[in-house]
Amino acid sequence: MKRVTEPVRKSLLDVIRKNLRAAGKVSYITRVVYVGAYIGTDTSIEKKMKSIIQDLQADYMNNSISGLFLIYPDYYVHALEAPEDIIYRHFKVLYNNQTEDCKIGKAIFLPTYHHVHQRFFTGWYHAYIIPPTLIQPLKSYELGDIQQQMLNCFNKVYMLCDHISNTHHDRSVSIQEVIRSLSDKLTRLYPESTLLEYLLNAESPVILTVEEYLNIYSTVPFINLYSEYLQYQKNVSFYGVHEICVGYR
Repeated sequence: MKRVTEPVRKSLLDVIRKNLRAAGKVSYITRVVYVGAYIGTDTSIEKKMKSIIQDLQADYMNNSISGLFLIYPDYYVHALEAPEDIIYRHFKVLYNNQTEDCKIGKAIFLPTYHHVHQRFFTGWYHAYIIPPTLIQPLKSYELGDIQQQMLNCFNKVYMLCDHISNTHHDRSVSIQEVIRSLSDKLTRLYPESTLLEYLLNAESPVILTVEEYLNIYSTVPFINLYSEYLQYQKNVSFYGVHEICVGYR
């Protein structure tokens, strides 16, 4: 009787790895966008963030760290493109190394994009921005309103990054030069400072703070599965259990 060989089962992860190898990529790139508050001067937070990125890049020579850091008075917007372990270390250093001249306050995530097909930037850049403000104040903290404002902020950041990337490719101008030449005509693409203040003051289960993210990845949760079956029953004998345990020591 002819034996039928079962085909090798492939998961989605196997397909992604194959595609990455074909594209010459050796790591998965995640793009996170987060907004936060700080206490200090704009130059102090720029130096702090730049130092963190440079140190991480020195530790991960084979993985490029790219992104755009927008510095507002009292607030910032950061779009960061890197493997997830680098992103985690970035947040850990950012919050563990607080200094008197620059204190990092609350920061929250906007939607995260995993397994990025193409980066917006070839390196890490920063820009000092005088942001616009909303004419009408944001007062409602209903869940639907919070989600809508998060989407508005997210869309503005992506449209700004897309504009910078397209200008760089279409006009053969360096990204640094494009960022330096950002003009008032692009004000509509900057998330308003009042919008950032609104999001940072919002309390909702749809919002994940950076500190919560660090706690999630630094602690191992205890999950008590099927506890009713694991309790010792004095009237029940488990034959062969000790022999099995001894055999595997």
